[in-house]
Amino acid sequence: MDAARKAKDDAGILALTSDMEDLGFSFKTIANGVYHFVDKNQFHYSVYGGVNILKSTDEGNVKAPLKAVKSVNITEKLPEKLAKSVNRIVGVGMTYDGNIAVAAPGMVALLNRDLEMLDYITFPGEFVDNSIAIDESGIYVVTSEHMYKLVWTGKALSFASGDGGWKSPYNTIDAETALKMGAASRGSGTTPALMGHGDDEDKLVIISDADANGTNLVAFWRNDIPKDFKQIPGTKSRRIAGQIRFEMSQLTAEASAVIKGYGAVLANSTFVKPSPKRGDIFGNIFTAGVTRPAPVGLQKFEWDPKRNKFSVAWTNRTIDNTDWMVPVVTKNDILYLPSKDGLTYEYVGLDWKTGKIIGRWPMPDDSAKWNLSLGIAYLLPDGDLLVGGYFGLKRFEMSEE
Repeated sequence: MDAARKAKDDAGILALTSDMEDLGFSFKTIANGVYHFVDKNQFHYSVYGGVNILKSTDEGNVKAPLKAVKSVNITEKLPEKLAKSVNRIVGVGMTYDGNIAVAAPGMVALLNRDLEMLDYITFPGEFVDNSIAIDESGIYVVTSEHMYKLVWTGKALSFASGDGGWKSPYNTIDAETALKMGAASRGSGTTPALMGHGDDEDKLVIISDADANGTNLVAFWRNDIPKDFKQIPGTKSRRIAGQIRFEMSQLTAEASAVIKGYGAVLANSTFVKPSPKRGDIFGNIFTAGVTRPAPVGLQKFEWDPKRNKFSVAWTNRTIDNTDWMVPVVTKNDILYLPSKDGLTYEYVGLDWKTGKIIGRWPMPDDSAKWNLSLGIAYLLPDGDLLVGGYFGLKRFEMSEE
């Protein structure tokens, strides 16, 4: 891969990405390394093999090896016809009442912490390609056609308004067209993100849509719609609280919005010249900025709870977003995200308030092994940064220099 990148051998890079799939880096399993969590009793829940959930524990000793407690294949709990369509788990999360919500193409399931199926709900003719967001009152899932709030009644998952749930359409393009244009998702590419907590006046759930005229940042009312709120012209539902054009992206964003307060940042993930192979995430990521143009730039939007309206706070057109990673923002208003300078991968820090670059952390050399593609970043207690990528974990000492 390094030799092909340095030679700017487009065909060679694309051929090597097929070899990566043989090593297990497949579209089916890629989300398995992203979503996992530890509960209050020190049990770790993770996903492997596409459709399996593993419960394990270190019994509270961080230096001890994890011991497997239980493993289930969720398709074995489903009707045969549905099981055939559930070929991968795309997200997991814990509900406020201590159950496990699991998202997969065409369905969301709810399990207890002993991995016993409580219920599942399907979305006929729609696809689920992203993970879920969870608040005190529900589970938020976006499909290729609709945004849903699901609630657990104690007996069933429901989006019925009488149970406190809802569904709303949003702007999308044909799924096949989007995939040919380099998208990895059908409909929205973002896991829903929550804005507004505690005593905040407005509580919203945010996605990027897949509008044929260019991507919008879209916010939905999470709970009751204000009685005096009138539907916004050009939107598909009164449930949509606000919508604003994400001007630098033609396709849906594939990295979810990062939220702090009433601010939201989206990174452009549209590949200008995608791989000729449909849905070739790896080919697009490893050729972008090398033999093909990279997706560049990000924008910050601010929600005004008095006017119920978004505005653009700032625009940065310099960041190379090849690696499709969700940024992270710290309490001292630094936005961290990956970038690339030529062949050299780097991590950058931006001022949350202005969008200006305030720090750069380049990798040791220009090898592809330092890529941060689709990784998740963790800010560690000592200030260091732990970040993923295709070929391994990287830990950075975030110096004050």
